[in-house]
Amino acid sequence: MNIIKEDILNIILVLFPILIYFIYNCYRELKSDKYNKMLFNLSLYMSLYLCIKYGYSNNYIKLLLFTNIPLLISYLKKENITSIIISLIILIYTKNILNKTITIIIIQYITYYLIFILCKKKNVKDQKLIAIISVLQGFFMSIEIFINPKKTAITILEIVISIIIFYIIPFILLYLYNLADNISSLYVTIKELNKEKQLYNSLFKITHEVKNPIAVCKGYLEMLDTNNQEKVNKYIPIIKQEINRSLNIMNDFMEFSKIKIEKDILDINILLEEISDELKILLKNKKIKMDTKIIKDEIYIYGDYNRLKQVFINIVKNSIESITGKGNISIITHILNNNYYIEITDNGCGMDDYTLNNIKEMFFTTKKQGTGLGVSLSNEIIKAHNGTLKYISREGKGTKVIVKLPIITI
Repeated sequence: MNIIKEDILNIILVLFPILIYFIYNCYRELKSDKYNKMLFNLSLYMSLYLCIKYGYSNNYIKLLLFTNIPLLISYLKKENITSIIISLIILIYTKNILNKTITIIIIQYITYYLIFILCKKKNVKDQKLIAIISVLQGFFMSIEIFINPKKTAITILEIVISIIIFYIIPFILLYLYNLADNISSLYVTIKELNKEKQLYNSLFKITHEVKNPIAVCKGYLEMLDTNNQEKVNKYIPIIKQEINRSLNIMNDFMEFSKIKIEKDILDINILLEEISDELKILLKNKKIKMDTKIIKDEIYIYGDYNRLKQVFINIVKNSIESITGKGNISIITHILNNNYYIEITDNGCGMDDYTLNNIKEMFFTTKKQGTGLGVSLSNEIIKAHNGTLKYISREGKGTKVIVKLPIITI
């Protein structure tokens, strides 16, 4: 019974580090061959260490058998340097710690090495190679028992069980290794497919958005009669309008695709006050009242002045366009958990649930002349500042936009 427990313990000690590596390899997001190789070799060294540290204390024959499993795996995965280092560690441990003669072990490892070289040239499959090494392992164990029958204290049955274990474990490890590698490759493939899907969707949307105004222009040009001045005066402005719309779509998309953030330390309140002053004339003409409750203290963030100005002007501009007749827009700020919150609220037409859920999507717009890139671009800019952009709205009740930006201490 104790023998079975010891065998199970050694199996766990050998498998545990490599299983941890396999699990990690399945779930990691980034795939780097160099990093992957380093972790795999580290798991083999850990298996060897655990087996030596906590494995068999009385039976060095079985201890050497289990320490040979990481060595076998390193050979099978063609990690030549690791296999040499593991062999040297086992030899040093056997000679200096166990005080055993290492002649048979040296012969054993030289034999293993020659067999691996030969099998590599012959393209022998891993299964056959494991079987050959397992038989050799049993052969060398038998020689050790024959030379030192009293010191080894191991029965024929134990040899058979040990060889079966030695034969099975590499199969399990290789299967798991290949499974983990396939899962990792599948994940990368799916990720690339999703990127391609997003690209195709973006290109489709661009094509669709640009195609509509061009189709309108084509239709009016076909109906245009240069001899009819009334039609010329009526259709030419429409054609110009549609052409400008196409150009705006392309310009906004180019702006979106080339978004560049140049951060510096800035006082966010100065930016908000500047925007408020610039919009006062426009709001007065639109008969819209603006209330501002901005914290008087200096609030510093690490950001791009021009890009953030672009975001806030776009938000206020959308609020203005949502208001028909007299209206109110308010800008309120407050601090919470070292974050600065800017709330911009209007009493405009608001949004239904469908619009609210899609407001940040590229090319989604409810405006006749809109490109659907303004909010999406603003969201990307705020994300680049480690902040968030949130919309709260009810149809017919107005909209609140909450911008959260992290504060820095100077």
